[in-house]
Amino acid sequence: MKSHEVVFHPEDSLLKKAIFYTLFTFLTLFFLFLVYLFFNEALKLIQTINDISEGKIYFLKQKGKAFGFICFIPLLFILAYMFAHGIFNRRPSKKILGLVIKVAVFCSFLGIPTMIISSISMANYFHNEGFVNCTSYSPGMSLDFYVYDEQFCNEEGVVISYKIKKWLLEQNGQGEPSLEEFNKVISLYLSEYYELFN
Repeated sequence: MKSHEVVFHPEDSLLKKAIFYTLFTFLTLFFLFLVYLFFNEALKLIQTINDISEGKIYFLKQKGKAFGFICFIPLLFILAYMFAHGIFNRRPSKKILGLVIKVAVFCSFLGIPTMIISSISMANYFHNEGFVNCTSYSPGMSLDFYVYDEQFCNEEGVVISYKIKKWLLEQNGQGEPSLEEFNKVISLYLSEYYELFN
């Protein structure tokens, strides 16, 4: 007699089994990928802070709320563990389901305030270090792109912000950027844009 409930029974079709096995595998890997992503974002933020202190950074694209993401990692591990049961044809026990709910509530109470506080704290830190938030390169509510000199924040660059941000970030670690070179690059990108869409 089996000590656990199974997801599939002998009479279930092969198609049903294939679909659910694929789903369980995808969800397990998806939650593990999110764990990696959240850790990576936090590590990148720490590296950015170190680079700023060493004077290597002139432009940065960073989400200050990355530290809050870490609070959700225990929940992601439990969700991955839960869906991994399905891969082995086991239905998660009520104990695991109850644990998921408890951890989800705990992570939300801890993670959401941490994200807000972390975001505000990092924005203040960047400003105190002399960086200016460039709204022209930060569409919507993201507000996550900073420049060390507001002359590099060109309002006309809003339509080509993805190109400008990429170019600016590539200048980090190569000495102090040239404003003259920046103006040439943005003029080139704008002419290409208007030629394409007009």
